[in-house]
Amino acid sequence: MLQVSPKRYASRAKKGWASWCVDTRSELQNGSQQFYQTREQAQAAIDALVKETSDTNKSSDAWKWSFYELGKNYIAQVEKEYRAGEQSKSYHQEKVRHVECFLDCVVDGMSVADMRVANLTKGMVAHQIMDQLKVGRKVKTVTNICGSIGMMINYAIIEGCRETNPFDGVKRKGEIQSSAGETKAQRIATDVINSIISQLCPRWQFFARFASTTGVRQGEQRAMTWGQVDLDGGKVVVDRAIEHKTTNVKDPKTYSGLRTIPLTRDVLAQLKELYIQQGRPNDPDTLVFGTEFNHPVTSAKYLKRIKDACRRAGVAPITWHELRHYYASKLLQAYPDDLWRVKTYMGHSDIRVTQGIYGHWLESDADNAAAVDKLSAIF
Repeated sequence: MLQVSPKRYASRAKKGWASWCVDTRSELQNGSQQFYQTREQAQAAIDALVKETSDTNKSSDAWKWSFYELGKNYIAQVEKEYRAGEQSKSYHQEKVRHVECFLDCVVDGMSVADMRVANLTKGMVAHQIMDQLKVGRKVKTVTNICGSIGMMINYAIIEGCRETNPFDGVKRKGEIQSSAGETKAQRIATDVINSIISQLCPRWQFFARFASTTGVRQGEQRAMTWGQVDLDGGKVVVDRAIEHKTTNVKDPKTYSGLRTIPLTRDVLAQLKELYIQQGRPNDPDTLVFGTEFNHPVTSAKYLKRIKDACRRAGVAPITWHELRHYYASKLLQAYPDDLWRVKTYMGHSDIRVTQGIYGHWLESDADNAAAVDKLSAIF
């Protein structure tokens, strides 16, 4: 529905010009200023536009969509095709997953989910979106995600959101793979992690400290309730997670994701303080890291917080998931000969996953220790 009303310009009336203006520049994609001699003529023009751009014309407001609105409409279309038997369930699930990955990105300090579809440029895709999508992913995976997002933006073109697809012609990026085909995690120094956390507000410092000392996935942290926390035993039980961009609670990523993780003394003490601050909630389903209304904090906010902290700390940007990699590096430092324990605390489905992602850290540490011994003996 157009939100336009006639406006009279006295300066134009004094000159004998048509003075009643209908300004549609903020309402229509190709809007303009049109002037009429009388208010009645201006109102008649508005009534004609309202009829022309009625709610039955779906594309009338599409040019103002944010990527969140585009994603919602696109996924609804994919789901409609799935229900009609035109697409498979896996196709539908893949598109949902890929759209969520894209909406989690940040461009110029703004969540892509909140960004207007028409404002995304090819440069933003090449230099910001790709650098975020590639973290922890193979080139093939990034290519698949970009293929799904390209299809969504083609849908946007049809609906009138924009006229071009900024993903066309942009080189896909991905992490360097090991010979076994696993993506190797990059180790982050403790002082870098500490400098990033120091740039967060106290509440989010604890969010990050908890993630970096337990290795829980973001969705697991968002879903964590006081019923999962054993304050007397100093441990948490991970048995649920929240899907990206939703409030849907599901089982962890794998069966092995069901696990018990010990807490460090400082995190346990802060959890006890938080429990008191929240009024010692009796409901075991009360969220530990929720909003004041007991709603899950959005995944986009997690990403924005960590990106902003990296910028303020003057370090290369990391994702929230890399706090999990940091936890793994510390586990391997504490238990270099006990990969099974590492695998259990991380919630990996198979010890080969642990070896594939983090095994090179053990190899490099062992090589360095052997070199120190050999060189010390020589010199």
